[in-house]
Amino acid sequence: MKRREVIKYLFISFLLGLSLWLTVNFGERYPLTVIRFVEVKGNYKAEPELVEITLMVSRKLLESPLLERVTAYVEEEELKERKKSLRVKVYTPLPFLIEPVAVNPPFVRVKNE
Repeated sequence: MKRREVIKYLFISFLLGLSLWLTVNFGERYPLTVIRFVEVKGNYKAEPELVEITLMVSRKLLESPLLERVTAYVEEEELKERKKSLRVKVYTPLPFLIEPVAVNPPFVRVKNE
C-alpha cells in the first residue's frame, strides 16, 4: 500500500476508536435535579427567587465540582424591554456533558426593589 492510503486508514481507525471510547466513558447519563437562585443584574428582584433545574449528567461528573457552577439567570436585554415575565436561562460549564433538560418554573416575574 502507498503511504497516503496507510495514513488515511490510520486516521479513520483513530476516529472510530476515539468515538467508541467517548461513548463508553461519557455516554451514560443520569438525571439530577439542582436548586439555584435566579441571577438578575441591577436593582431588580425575581419572584420566585429559586428554580429547580433538571440536568442530564454524565456518570463520571455526578460528584464533580463543575455542578456547583451551574447557574440560572435572566437576560439583561429583556429587562430593558420592560417585560414583567422573563424566561429563565441556564448556564453550564460543559454543555455537552452537563445538559439542562428542564427548568421549573420556566418563567419568573421581575420587579424593581
